[in-house]
Amino acid sequence: MKSLLIAFTACLLFSCGKKSAIGKQLSGSDSLVINFNIPNSDTIAKTITTVEEKAIKKLAGFADSKNTEAYKCGYDGNILFYAKSKLLGDVAFNYSGDGCKHFILSVDDKLTPTAMSSEAADFLKSL
Repeated sequence: MKSLLIAFTACLLFSCGKKSAIGKQLSGSDSLVINFNIPNSDTIAKTITTVEEKAIKKLAGFADSKNTEAYKCGYDGNILFYAKSKLLGDVAFNYSGDGCKHFILSVDDKLTPTAMSSEAADFLKSL
């Protein structure tokens, strides 16, 4: 029983220290720009910028979710994550299409789609 407890504790400690590829790519972000598109176009309707650490971490956490399929539904906008004016990640998102809610970004030169939670969709819509 004691060895099981030790093994469980070790697993928790080591898993907490590991970051996903997306987490690694976006970690260290000190600013971001969110572009919202005019529906059904690539034309930017609204742009929001922030250097607020809490908001940056929240949005990076939303994008760093479980992998999903790459839906072909178009995009409502994108989030540009920066560190010291260097682009770390360009995360496109769709929050409006039924069955299409997701993020997608390039990680190690591979497009990686991730699931968008209702909380993430509601947060983006509120902006």
